[in-house]
Amino acid sequence: MFQRKYVMEMLGWSGALASLSAFGLNSLNVIGSQSIEYLALNILGCGFLIVYAFSKKAHASWVLNSIWLVITIIALAKMYLH
Repeated sequence: MFQRKYVMEMLGWSGALASLSAFGLNSLNVIGSQSIEYLALNILGCGFLIVYAFSKKAHASWVLNSIWLVITIIALAKMYLH
């Protein structure tokens, strides 16, 4: 139980870092919003934040990140379908 808490915290912070990195790099025009790097960082970040928020019973947070994850997956699929 003690270790699980630290694993969940690490997942949450890693997810936050990935999502903020995607936003920051895009805002600074280092990566584009349709680039693989941006979408991958968002998928990773959302995935980790969903697990963390779900473990904390933070419903609004995991629902929001789930929606963002679906949008990101759709954008990635569109890249490969066109």
